[in-house]
Amino acid sequence: NMVTLNNTTTTLALLVSSAATVGAFTTPRTSFSPTIISAPVLQLQPIAQRTCVSTPLQLLKNDMTTAESKPLLKAVEKPADIDNGKNDLIAPTIYALYTAALIYIIYQLRDAIVAPTLGSFALSFVTGALIWDNLIISIGSFFFKDIDTNPKKYQILKWLSYPRFTFHAVGVPLQCITVAEMGKFAGVGFLQSDIVQIGIMVAAVALAIADRVKFAKSPGIEQTIWDKPPFGALERDLVKFGYVEPDFAYVIPAIILALSNLLVGIAALKAGTDPEVAKWMIFAGLSALIGNALPGNINTFSGNLGEAGMQFCLLEAARIVYGGM
Repeated sequence: NMVTLNNTTTTLALLVSSAATVGAFTTPRTSFSPTIISAPVLQLQPIAQRTCVSTPLQLLKNDMTTAESKPLLKAVEKPADIDNGKNDLIAPTIYALYTAALIYIIYQLRDAIVAPTLGSFALSFVTGALIWDNLIISIGSFFFKDIDTNPKKYQILKWLSYPRFTFHAVGVPLQCITVAEMGKFAGVGFLQSDIVQIGIMVAAVALAIADRVKFAKSPGIEQTIWDKPPFGALERDLVKFGYVEPDFAYVIPAIILALSNLLVGIAALKAGTDPEVAKWMIFAGLSALIGNALPGNINTFSGNLGEAGMQFCLLEAARIVYGGM
């Protein structure tokens, strides 16, 4: 009897154990302990949200070893860390060259402007603003590479970047006054009116103020990184700030200025009073429009080059208009 009882007890124990085992695999997922399911959820969720998951998946098809795939897995977690395969000094050096070219232009303006006006001041101011713009991008990319881990450097570069946007936004509309004065000098009919000249001044100032009021109501600026294809983009080596909420309204003054140069230049060429000034104004407008019209990551470099080209062309026109040549 004792043997029979022991056998019965053993059989019941096995049945209970089997039932518990089956229940563990048939129990709904919600009844599991949070500590069991939290780990895979936390691991999978960020990967599913990444837009660049296809990039490593595409490359992993090429029989890559585990060691070779590690950089790609890191890239999935943080696309900004992907190396573009280019020397880190190339991008900031380009902006340093832009800065040097603009310093040359403003130095030449100092000698070219014999008869200073509001328009000549605006021309010098915008050139100075572009110097600051290119300089901060250049030194930021040379000396502030570690701002992700250095809060103090982050704040320093951020505060140095605020004038980039303010000087540029205020100066660009004011340079329309320069265009109006050059157009008047070159014989454009409607620009001979003092009322029109004053109207352009008022409109330029109003546009500059409206732009800064809009910016004051915005979230401000933040570090911007090229974190989308092509991952070989040269822009990935730039350390700079941009608008938290980019808005087309911010580029409207630059478009107006470029078109003003082009259209007034064409009108001046038709007027025939001073074809030399007219040609330089047309070149200035085309330089700005083409530079800013190029797509994607190229625009980062071509846009600033186009602005430097515009200032050089207006320098040559200024030698005639404000220099008495």
